[in-house]
Amino acid sequence: MMSLAETLERFAENVVRSTIRAPDNYPDWDTLGYASHRSELLRLWSEIKPRIKRDFDNVAVIDEHLALAIASFDRGEREPGQSLMVKIYNVLNLTPLR
Repeated sequence: MMSLAETLERFAENVVRSTIRAPDNYPDWDTLGYASHRSELLRLWSEIKPRIKRDFDNVAVIDEHLALAIASFDRGEREPGQSLMVKIYNVLNLTPLR
């Protein structure tokens, strides 16, 4: 199992990837594309949430934004999903979750 810091770092990397790729801008060689990325985002976040002992307000913000972004991507829409992912990234970088 990765440390919380490592898991948060990996989650942040996947959030950045969402601002660049999702849902329809994956390279041809990435045969799993969005489905794999979606699964990884949700898996990482589900690992992080129970480990947070403070910063519950930020967890709620990320929960809400992530759900809305995924819904946008599931509809095949880049926006508002990508903008929401930028907001998640900003939350992660402005206040480390503890």
